[in-house]
Amino acid sequence: MINGLQHNAVPCYNVPDIHFFSSGVGMTEDATVTAGPSPHRHTFAPAKIAGKFQGKHIISVDQFAKDDLEILFDATKSIRKRSRQHDRGLTEIAAGRVMASLFYESSTRTDMSFQAAMRRLGGDVIAASNGVRFSSVYKGENLADTVRAAGCYADVIVLRHPQVGSSYEAAYFLDKLNQRIDKRTVVVSGGDGVGEHPTQALLDLFTIIDSKGALDHQSITLVGDLKNGRTVHSLSKLIAYYRPKGTRLNMVAPETLRMPESIIAMLTDLDVEIHETEALDDVLGESDVLYWTRIQEERFANKEAYDAIKDHFIMVPELLDQAPKNAVLMHPLPRKHEMGTVEDHEGLDADPRSIYFEQMENGMFVRMALLAKVLREAYV
Repeated sequence: MINGLQHNAVPCYNVPDIHFFSSGVGMTEDATVTAGPSPHRHTFAPAKIAGKFQGKHIISVDQFAKDDLEILFDATKSIRKRSRQHDRGLTEIAAGRVMASLFYESSTRTDMSFQAAMRRLGGDVIAASNGVRFSSVYKGENLADTVRAAGCYADVIVLRHPQVGSSYEAAYFLDKLNQRIDKRTVVVSGGDGVGEHPTQALLDLFTIIDSKGALDHQSITLVGDLKNGRTVHSLSKLIAYYRPKGTRLNMVAPETLRMPESIIAMLTDLDVEIHETEALDDVLGESDVLYWTRIQEERFANKEAYDAIKDHFIMVPELLDQAPKNAVLMHPLPRKHEMGTVEDHEGLDADPRSIYFEQMENGMFVRMALLAKVLREAYV
């Protein structure tokens, strides 16, 4: 129990032994993230939502049940409608509240989406999103201290970090700070390495249901780097927690990039129908949803290994023509050559079945709803 708020916890997650000596991977040549022995080992169990969002960290899709998702998605639809009507009442929801944006990895969509969401709710944003260029990290400050510093100033921290388990680490130390200074700052994960990306999964699931009308009896095909893609890890689990009837997950990937066994086992335990294949032709003609992902170059040990596999699945207009007429094509973006050339992009963008820009806009509305719920349990 932490500040009376941690109850109905999900099973504990073992946070890796990690000591963050510097934290700017991929940002400049001046510093890197180094993982080594931690001075202590701990476990942290984020509270299940259980119908109440306020004051809870959002760091894993494992916190959500179907009822929670329906509450959040109803709020998202309300916010989307009000936002498009330019309802100024939305700006009262987070008035006087501050969000800190801590992005240790480069991001365009997630960072901009969260900042836009907070500002549209009337809140303020303090951003330290230039990797090692922000002072504390450049000087070698560890994650725990940076997060606690932000916690002194902000009501919510959005954290993107290359290390799996970083959001758990941040939440653990924030709860200790909250006890000392009698406030409640929460962490919302913006993605942690190859681990999870919970808010991306939330917006993806919302988009699927919004576009198809329901999740039941859908054939959902995940294509690409299913090993390293945190978006597909989180989305697969969230679909399972929604408990759809008659829905099948098709997982299309090269053998070396297949979905991790731990996720396959979890889905199997929850009676999700799974079909794994290396051949897209096996499932393309029956797919209601095509969820395309890039092969993640930054996760490969060398360029040669990446080049050997990067062209395995490429979506082009001619390929989309083989999908059902009522199918939808999604992509978490950014996209590279896994969706062909610039000319191919134009052809795909013109197809009404391509909904990745609607998916991106939905991300802002889902994050608005989530921030509103976490900060105030606001009725929206």
